[in-house]
Amino acid sequence: MADEVSNKLLSGLNRISLAMRSAAWGDATESGLTPTQSQILAFIAARSAQNPRSGDAADALGITPQTASVAIAALVAKGLVQKVPDASDRRASSLKLTRQGEVAARVAAQWPDFLLAAVQELDPAERKLFLRILIKLIRRLQTDGQIVPQRLCVTCVHFQPNSHPNNPAGLHHCAYVDMPLGDTDLRIDCPDHRSASPEVANTNWSIFLRTAASKN
Repeated sequence: MADEVSNKLLSGLNRISLAMRSAAWGDATESGLTPTQSQILAFIAARSAQNPRSGDAADALGITPQTASVAIAALVAKGLVQKVPDASDRRASSLKLTRQGEVAARVAAQWPDFLLAAVQELDPAERKLFLRILIKLIRRLQTDGQIVPQRLCVTCVHFQPNSHPNNPAGLHHCAYVDMPLGDTDLRIDCPDHRSASPEVANTNWSIFLRTAASKN
């Protein structure tokens, strides 16, 4: 059973969710796109280098293949998306934005002004902590199978937590780009993500949590 503080947190998250849904439908009215169509545009833009397919969009957004197909068909009809032969499988089609679709995708990917203003009320230390909290929540939700796997730094084979223990900043390291990462550099959706094995991911997560505890 959730305690009183947990109930307050969940209530607050629900209120933010309602505000975001309301904004999404308001934007949909102005753009002529449903929230699902807008999400698919933003998804295609973010994954363009991977030649995304309809099934990829369904998996990433947590919707049924049928819902994705209907939304994509509407986007094709609007001239925002085109289906092209997949380079790796000519029997399949990948999704590509048209020039008009690229413009619509940039708009779809923008956060509502009210939410940006609210986040900017947080000072740098609070934003850093908030990002850690979000990463922790998202990882738990995907571990429990409540959301589709996200391309988190902390679950990536390239992620090396606290790999600079003598550095007072407690920097992590990304082996893919061979660069140190601060907490605020950690990504929630990295295009270069490759899932680590469960054993490696769990070990890295334990180190990451110890790093967080040592900073507090």
